[in-house]
Amino acid sequence: MNSPNFTSEMKKKAEENLENIKKSIKGLYEILNINFSDEDIYFKLGQDNLLGLYENFLDLILNEYGLRKLVKKIKDSEIDLDIALDSLFIEK
Repeated sequence: MNSPNFTSEMKKKAEENLENIKKSIKGLYEILNINFSDEDIYFKLGQDNLLGLYENFLDLILNEYGLRKLVKKIKDSEIDLDIALDSLFIEK
């Protein structure tokens, strides 16, 4: 059932975001796969982290009530979305 609070544009954007996340995770896996053998510890660690990232992402978006509360905290600036990755700094 569709909620009247969501427009078709918002739904389309959410679907695009999900596809982009999936492509990004797949891309990171392919980079690991190119640079490391399947037996390399860094490959296995990277693979575990990507799997954990995706599983947690799915759990988060499927937890509708928790997701609403999380979005409220983000909007109220109670949660910091900035991520520091060595010299790369991602700010939202």
